[in-house]
Amino acid sequence: MSVQAQPKDYAKAIYDLALETWAQQLGHVQQALERNPALRASLQDASVEVRDRLSQLEQATPGGLSGGVRKFLGTLLEAGQLDQLNAILVEFQKLARRQPERRLAQVKSAVPLTEAERQDLHTRLTDRFGPDLELQFDVDPSLIGGIYVRVGDQVIDGSIAGKLSALREQLAA
Repeated sequence: MSVQAQPKDYAKAIYDLALETWAQQLGHVQQALERNPALRASLQDASVEVRDRLSQLEQATPGGLSGGVRKFLGTLLEAGQLDQLNAILVEFQKLARRQPERRLAQVKSAVPLTEAERQDLHTRLTDRFGPDLELQFDVDPSLIGGIYVRVGDQVIDGSIAGKLSALREQLAA
């Protein structure tokens, strides 16, 4: 049986490749600057045009530079901030290691849900709340029937207990 990749799988692969490319190229630039103090001094010479300094930097970098990395380094050179590359790389690596936060959907049902019901609910909830949703399933017999879902501060109460409570409030009013 062949399993096809989903769009989110391809998107994650692109994201990982992009991060890897940037980290690798900026790491090569950092190493070139550390190994070659003359290059570092030459790059800080504001009397030399930015494109010429970028060419020097690209020649000193194994494999060259992608367009985006080249533009970024040009921005640093224009601003006279190439000396901040080490600090920028530290922050970049922190961000690259951080995984996007997943939101939690707490799902309570009166009886255990079947796998098919869980999958259907997962599909419906991710359509509504986004793909970064993680579901936590619990059984709560006090619901009598139906389900209760909480995502952040949003509640979907489809339980019989919830409907009886709402009816009780209406009759009392």
